Amino acid sequence: MCRMSTIQNEPFSVREEIPLELHIWWHDLGEDNIKAVTKALGGLIGLLKVKPKKDMIKALIPFWDPAHNVFHFADFELTPTLEEIAGYVGFEGNLRSQYLVAPITVTPHKFLYLLSISRDIRDGNLAKGFCTFYFLYRRYGNPRGFETPDIGLTHAGNQNKWETRRGLAFIEAFLGILVCPRKDGNIEVGLVGIADFMMKKANGTIVPLILAEIYRALTHCRKGGKFFQGCNMLLQLWMEEHLCHRSGYLNCGMTDLECIEKHEKWVEGYEFPDGTEAWHVHLRSLTANKIEWSIGWLSISEVIYMSAEACFLLLMGLRSIQPYAPHRVLR
Repeated sequence: MCRMSTIQNEPFSVREEIPLELHIWWHDLGEDNIKAVTKALGGLIGLLKVKPKKDMIKALIPFWDPAHNVFHFADFELTPTLEEIAGYVGFEGNLRSQYLVAPITVTPHKFLYLLSISRDIRDGNLAKGFCTFYFLYRRYGNPRGFETPDIGLTHAGNQNKWETRRGLAFIEAFLGILVCPRKDGNIEVGLVGIADFMMKKANGTIVPLILAEIYRALTHCRKGGKFFQGCNMLLQLWMEEHLCHRSGYLNCGMTDLECIEKHEKWVEGYEFPDGTEAWHVHLRSLTANKIEWSIGWLSISEVIYMSAEACFLLLMGLRSIQPYAPHRVLR
């Protein structure tokens, strides 16, 4: 008897469910922490309101060219650019003045130290490079978490010190669920180092990291992977806006941190396919004159497309380094 492998039988999946507790945590953060988190994450907070479309992402996978990191359609190529991702984050495409936030090695002890959690806490997951969402939520999501006994906080009972770590823990959880998701729903320990840098560095950017993770996820799935380990929601918004072809150029102007929240307004009136097969048929029929080449809110005068030494850039992600050569798709 011939048995199919587990991987072959496994259905394709993306991050579809956002824990209700993450929404509650965001709304309970308090004014000061909301300002600090918004300063670090920018417009990415809008992802909490996005409804994921797994069928679109699944249909896009066969069009991905891993050799060049572009989508290859009938007579044109397309790829998300740094400037477009920066626009969603809310940096107005001004990447040259930003500090690159790169992943750093975070040991279990460093992880506990940054979150003010005692080393006496025994959690075998940390040695494996991850923690559960509820490991963070139990300590910092609960509005009275600083009073919760037996959770190992080094500042137990001190609300002021607890508040200074609460935003940091939220950013790590947000990144681990929406930007660099794992199939098992757990959170990468290394994200706390990125979150810490983002909160301390006023003009740091994770835009290259976000794009690198999207590229890696597309390539992983193109080769047979069944879970999209990148920010599927940003990829979804980006593709929808390029599909909304208009007869004339629409200049919406920059919208600061609201590009994600205003997305539904910009695509209003356009009917998108329903179901993977319908999406695949639609994508196969696309030609260069049926898409929107310039997103209306992206008013930039220059783009970053190569380094001084080579005709491409290298983007450092959480799990890999990806080549970036957008000159193939620039118009």
